[in-house]
This record gives sequence, C-alpha cells and structure tokens, in this order.
Amino acid sequence: MKHSLRLFYLPNEGAEGDQVGPRRAFERALAEGKLGAYQAYSYLVRDKALGDHRRALEDLLNAAREFSPDVIFVQHMNNTYPADPVFFQKLKATPSKPKLVVWEGDPYGQIVKPLDSTLKAVMGASDLAFLVGLGYLAEAARKAGASRIRFSHNSYDDERFGLPWEPTRQRPLDAVMIANLHSIKRIPGLYLPGGRQRKQLANTFHNMLGDRFAVYGGGAGWRGKPYARGSIPYVQQRDMTRSAWMSISWDHFPGLPMNSSDRLVISLSNGVPFLTNHQRGYEVVYGGIPGLYWFHSPQEAVDIALYLLSMPVEKRIELGMAAAEHMRRHFHADRVYGDILEIIQDELFSERETGLG
Repeated sequence: MKHSLRLFYLPNEGAEGDQVGPRRAFERALAEGKLGAYQAYSYLVRDKALGDHRRALEDLLNAAREFSPDVIFVQHMNNTYPADPVFFQKLKATPSKPKLVVWEGDPYGQIVKPLDSTLKAVMGASDLAFLVGLGYLAEAARKAGASRIRFSHNSYDDERFGLPWEPTRQRPLDAVMIANLHSIKRIPGLYLPGGRQRKQLANTFHNMLGDRFAVYGGGAGWRGKPYARGSIPYVQQRDMTRSAWMSISWDHFPGLPMNSSDRLVISLSNGVPFLTNHQRGYEVVYGGIPGLYWFHSPQEAVDIALYLLSMPVEKRIELGMAAAEHMRRHFHADRVYGDILEIIQDELFSERETGLG
C-alpha cells in the first residue's frame, strides 16, 4: 500500500470481540505493516456500559479524536445505536478529518425492513459504502446520500469455522437447514420476504427425507414441525453442518441481487455442500464454486439433493473438501477484509489525494 492508514474500527457486537473475522483481519494487516495503526471501539458494548446514550455518543467522538484516524470503519450501525447526520458530521470533523467507510452486512427490503434513520444518516455521511446486496439496496443507499457504493460478500473466520477435520463417512442427516422463521409483529404466517418459501423448502425436504432432515433455528414458524430441533449457538453451526451431507437455505429478501447470508461461506468452509435459492447476479459472484448449487423452487432443490446423495461417499467428501479449499483461498476474512483495505486505499487515498509518490 502507498499509505499506511490509521484505522478506527467500530464493530457491531453484543460482547467485546464477537466480530472475530474482521478483528483478526485488521490485526493481521497491522502486524504485516499494511496498517499504520489500528484500534477497535465496540460501540454497542460501550453504550451499554455507560448507560446513557448521549454520554456514549460523546465518548465515541472523544475516542476518535484521541486516536486520530485516517479511516473510521463503521459496521452495521442502525437505530439500536441512534445517531443523526449532525453526529456523523462531527465525527468526520475531528482534527484528523477521517474518511467514513460503512460496511453493511444485512439485507433490507423496500417496504418491509427498509433502511432506518441511523443507517440512512451513516450512509449519507459515508465516503465509501460496502453492501452485501445491490440492486434496489444500492439505490436506497444512493438516495440516502452514499456517494460511492461497492459490493462485498460475506466471509468466515477459521477460529470457529473451517477447522481441520476427518470427514465422516456416515452422518446422521442427509440435509440440514440452519435458519430462523420469526413471525412479523407476532402475526402467524406473516414472515419476512422469502420466509414462506423457506418453510415450503423445509416441508418439501422433510417429505422426501423424513427424519434424515432437520432444521435448527428459532421462530414461531417452526412450531410443531417434526423436523424442527430448536435454536443453536452461532458457533455450533460448524458441528451441525458437518452432521449432514449438505446444508440448504432459502434466504430472506430473495429479490435482492447478489445477496447471500453467511450460511453459504460457513457451510462450504466446513467442507459441506450448500444449496440455496438463486438470486440475480449469483453467476457473477459465486459462479464456479465447487459444492455450491442454486435452485428456483423447493422441488428443484430436492432434485439437486437426490443427485448429490447419488454420488459415492468418497466423491461427496471430495466435493466438500474442494469447497473448503475454495473458501480458504477466496472467502476467508483475512482475504475479504484485506481486499477491502486495498479498495479503501485505491478509492480514497490515491496518489493524487495524498500527494504521495
């Protein structure tokens, strides 16, 4: 890099250190000299500790002033941490005049779950905004004031996922789904976009595979279903995916181009093929990944599943291992956030802007 940036990272996490992937990636970049300085400020944790949101906002401003960053990297800030455009202008007006970079990893809708006021404010103040879905979401970010919008897919960390293992030749499940199905406003049968299809997909797999299919996840939508086995801790996804020959999903907001939940990278990094509903742009973002299959209907998904189960066990294992290797090369958090740092450098700190030769 031409300029060793000072990065002030604002992770969205309920407990200090929860954002394992980006934290480790930025720490590695610092150790390798790709960052000049780095500090993480867990804004939600600090807000809770202070017990006064006005004090928390001032504390954040003071921390930014003291660190004197070139870049403030904000992750998924919304109305759980209310802030208005004036606050973000104050943040950017601290003495080092930092650039504001936003990474937003959630999908949003146009009517159901639109961008909230804080997210609009941080988008409007951003110098660079990374989104995990484009199309109408990129347009909503532009209308909120985002001047430069770029795509970033999800990543995984190898503290929790993709750990070495000896793939088992016998598994209790043929297919597993790890997904919640909550009702909107507690109205039975009213789900986020894609929720109805998620339930249809689970029912279709249960009809075909019986007790060799299971769903792990919370929400009233799974209540009473014979395949529903309840919620699991986030990190337990590793063991649950590896208990099956494949993991399946129907994502919320299926009309959001290029978007996928992190179930995709988690399953594949664990060496387990992943089946998911097609979303526009998948051929561009995910084309050619071994072990990844997309479908357009529950029946098509079952057909793919039966095709995979028709393979010899050794071939299924080889397919999973090829998927894990591809994830290590292209979707590990060190690679994804390393690329993001390069993009920040290229977009916001060019030779022309920094005056460096």
